[in-house]
Amino acid sequence: MMNQSNHILPEGPSTLPLLPGLRDRNLILASASPRRKQLLSLLGIPFEVRPIGLDEVYPDDLTGPSIPRFLSEMKAKAAAKTMGTKDIVITSDTVVQLNGETLEKPKTPEEAMQMIMKLSGKTHQVVTAFSIVDGASPHSIQTDHDKVDVSFEHLSREFALHYIENHNPFDKAGGYGAQDLIGACAIHSLNGSHYTVMGLPMHKIFRTLQCID
Repeated sequence: MMNQSNHILPEGPSTLPLLPGLRDRNLILASASPRRKQLLSLLGIPFEVRPIGLDEVYPDDLTGPSIPRFLSEMKAKAAAKTMGTKDIVITSDTVVQLNGETLEKPKTPEEAMQMIMKLSGKTHQVVTAFSIVDGASPHSIQTDHDKVDVSFEHLSREFALHYIENHNPFDKAGGYGAQDLIGACAIHSLNGSHYTVMGLPMHKIFRTLQCID
């Protein structure tokens, strides 16, 4: 079920001339993430934010990129039930994976501390999947994903505690955001798209939107 929407009117040059299939269409971001809203605004195209209220539960046998792909498609199928023929909906999901373990959003400060210290001094993978549904053919869902290797410096518990107390780790996969203090002070290497780590692989989304007639 989609929650109440709000309209975003980005400033700056519009990429609509490069995305002719979006003329006279309604672009919708089905996510409450402020980071995804910020990234989609880079296109300079008006869009709506309509978060989907779903429990992000997936089958136990899923691993790797299959997890965010499943969750993104689940959101897309829910969005398709209420979208109009002129709507184009983007859904997404991000997970952090370390040595086969999937780190989702921490629920408590203790969980956030455990996650951050697990990532300390190691290289992990951030996988973001996205789905795009064209209201003209709502049963056709296009899903793709992007994976990025992210390497952390060795972090002290004092640093992790400061981060947890002064930043919000609870709405971020793995308990951290690449756009804030950890990104500035802890990430020493990032192999892939920074935008993918933030929550939307914009290069792949742009390519997919270009294919819409």
